[in-house]
Amino acid sequence: MGRFADAAKKAADMTNKQLETELASIGKLDSVKIQELLPLKKDKKVFLDLMKEVEAETTMDQKIAYMQNNIASVGTMAVTLLKGLI
Repeated sequence: MGRFADAAKKAADMTNKQLETELASIGKLDSVKIQELLPLKKDKKVFLDLMKEVEAETTMDQKIAYMQNNIASVGTMAVTLLKGLI
């Protein structure tokens, strides 16, 4: 491992904790449930990007266009979250 491996690991852990906290604050899911549903950092990022788009002051057509352009990642993440909510 390189000389920055420990720093990179600590930074990744801190980023994951911050993402979990942000995701938990957005919805009614707690950080443990979010970690179970979205274990990968990329999944959490897709969720945060989607939430930003939904909350943005854009038209419904713009929101739909965003979802259509990102359907593969957004759709997979949305189905995963919906399964966890029901």
